[in-house]
Amino acid sequence: MIHDYSKIWYLHRDLSRRSMRFVLAASMFVLSPAIKADACAFDMLKPERTVIDWIVDADALVLARPMPGNSFAFAPIQILIGPETTPEIQQLVDSGVRRRLAANPDDAVLFARLTGGQWRRVAYVDDSFGSILGTALSNRDTWRTGMPASRVQFVDALQHSPNPRHKAIVISELDKVPYEQLRDFDLRVPVDELVADLWSRGGYPYQATRALLLGIGQSDKARTVIASVVSRATESGSPDNFGAFAAAFIELEGALGVTTLADRFLDDPHRSLADIEQVVMAMSVHHALADVSVKDEIDMVLARLVRSRPAAGAVVARQFSLREDWSQVGILQPLVRDRKLTTIQDMTVVAVYLARAATVNTSAQANGG
Repeated sequence: MIHDYSKIWYLHRDLSRRSMRFVLAASMFVLSPAIKADACAFDMLKPERTVIDWIVDADALVLARPMPGNSFAFAPIQILIGPETTPEIQQLVDSGVRRRLAANPDDAVLFARLTGGQWRRVAYVDDSFGSILGTALSNRDTWRTGMPASRVQFVDALQHSPNPRHKAIVISELDKVPYEQLRDFDLRVPVDELVADLWSRGGYPYQATRALLLGIGQSDKARTVIASVVSRATESGSPDNFGAFAAAFIELEGALGVTTLADRFLDDPHRSLADIEQVVMAMSVHHALADVSVKDEIDMVLARLVRSRPAAGAVVARQFSLREDWSQVGILQPLVRDRKLTTIQDMTVVAVYLARAATVNTSAQANGG
C-alpha cells in the first residue's frame, strides 16, 4: 500500500476545525503514555496512591482493631469518613500487628475505601502518625487538587523528622511535585538515605524520585552514584527508570551531561528506540528549564539523532509534545516533507506534533505573543 504522506504534512497548515479536533483526539492514542513534566513522569512502576492520597481521596475511612472474640479479624472502632454502616473488612490481622496492637491499646490500623472498592490498609496509627492523619483530614478538600502550597509546606516540615515512616511519606509526596518546583525545593533528605534506598525492595517504587533528588542535591556522592548508573547502562543496557537517572545526570553535569548521553546512547545506531526514548525524555524535561548552553546542546544532539535515524523523530515528537514544548518543529518538518518515516504510526505522531505546534503558534500570534 502506498500512503499519501503529503496529505498528512498539510494537516498542520489548513485543517478544518473538525479535522483538528480529530487529530487532537488521535493524539491521546499516538502520544501515549500521557506523561506530564513532573517528578512522576519518570516512574516505571509505583503505587497508585500515596498514604496521604488515600486519606484525602477515600470515600470511607475507618480506624480498626482486632474484633472482640476473634483476634484474627478487624472491626471498625471509629468511622472517620463515610456512612455509619460499613462493609466488613475482609483482611486478617497478621501476628505482628496483633501483638503490637495488644501491647498498645490506643493504637489502630487505618483502612480506606473508594465507592464500590475493597478496603485498603493504609497505615498503622500510633502517636507518630496521629498528627499526620489529623492534618490530612483537615485538608481533604484542598489537597485533592494536587500539591497546593499547604501540602508542600506539610512535606517540608516532615523533613525534620527522624521517623522512617515520615521520611517515606516525604519521598512519596515529593514524587507528586512538578520537576521545575522540585528543583527549587529546600531538600534536606540526607544523600546517604537516598542512596541506601535507591536499589532496595522497599525503596524501588519511588526509585525515580530518589534519583531525581540526588541530581538536585548536587553532592559529590550523588555525582558518583548517578555517573556509575549511566556507565553501567552504557555497557549493559538501560535499567528501569533510566530516564530519571539521565535527568539527574544532566542536572549534575549540565551541557557535558547532554553530550555524554548523546555519545553513549543517541549516537549509537544499535541502541533500541526504547533506550533512546528514556534519554530523550530526560532531555525534553530539561529543555524548558535549563540554561541556554544546555538547551542549545539538546537541540544540537536531537537534530543529529533525527537526521541519522528518522524513526527517532516520533520519539522526539512524543516526548516534547507531552511537555507541550513545540521547539522541535524545525528538525521534524523535513521528516514529513521528505517522507523519511516508514510507518503510518510514526508519521501520525510527528504530524500531530506539527499540527499542535502550528495551532499554538497561531494562537500566540492572534494574542499578540
